[in-house]
Amino acid sequence: MALAWTMDKIGPICRSAEDCALVMQAIYGPDGVDLTVHPAPFLWDARADWKRLKIGYAKSLFEVQSLPDNPPDYLTTDELKEWESKKDDRAAAEARSAYDRTYDQAALDALRKMGVELHEIELPDLPLDAIALLLNAEAAAAFADLTLSGRDQLLKEQGPDDWPNVFRAARFYPAVEYIQANRARALAMRRMAELFADVNVIVVPSNSDSQLILTNLAGHPAVIMPNGFRGEDAPKSPPVDTGEDDRIGGPGTPDSLTFLGRLYNDSALLAFASAYQQETGFHRFHPPEFE
Repeated sequence: MALAWTMDKIGPICRSAEDCALVMQAIYGPDGVDLTVHPAPFLWDARADWKRLKIGYAKSLFEVQSLPDNPPDYLTTDELKEWESKKDDRAAAEARSAYDRTYDQAALDALRKMGVELHEIELPDLPLDAIALLLNAEAAAAFADLTLSGRDQLLKEQGPDDWPNVFRAARFYPAVEYIQANRARALAMRRMAELFADVNVIVVPSNSDSQLILTNLAGHPAVIMPNGFRGEDAPKSPPVDTGEDDRIGGPGTPDSLTFLGRLYNDSALLAFASAYQQETGFHRFHPPEFE
């Protein structure tokens, strides 16, 4: 179901990049019903020379991100108490992030072993949280019937950041701020276009919020791939998933890596993803019961 019409990214879930290409070959292009689909070709070639592609990587996203030791100055008294109460949670999240960065770095080493020359790039530095209100507004519109009928009260999660309250709050966004966010979105699109004018593919950690929001806003294709399994030395998952931290996997859980591509250049992106899979073989792993 739709969450945000202009930001939803629809694609196949398959065992391999080549399987994704088979599905894409069947579903790409206009269908006469969805008028937002662009008539761009999907030119898959399993023999394409991926070594001709120029590959960038978002250097700062592969570095361990330390959380701030001190609370922001603008917090209210109650918010400050909550911030202090979550100090141990933040420390645990930072330890999990640092552990997972070893897998991200191993992925860069694997790419270099393949002969890939990785070019350092940085994603556009924009107020993404402010622009992301567009997603909330679109989602609120898509689920307007749920909100207006009162059936949103049937949803289990009713916290400040859960969807029922996001939908309710979005109905009070000022129209002027919505327009300003759309102008900023257009700027994000231009910045991403400038970035991809110099590289064909960008390697990023899957858990980076900035790459996720930017590709939501600009529409660039992404391939998310298995990238190994966390060892027994991995920090344990939190006892409760609060939804605030996506990277919570404990020992034995899978890790992933993301490749971003140029607009309407899914075929080249999949060719590079397939080459990485052939090098690493993580996509061949499966539970013992599925032998």
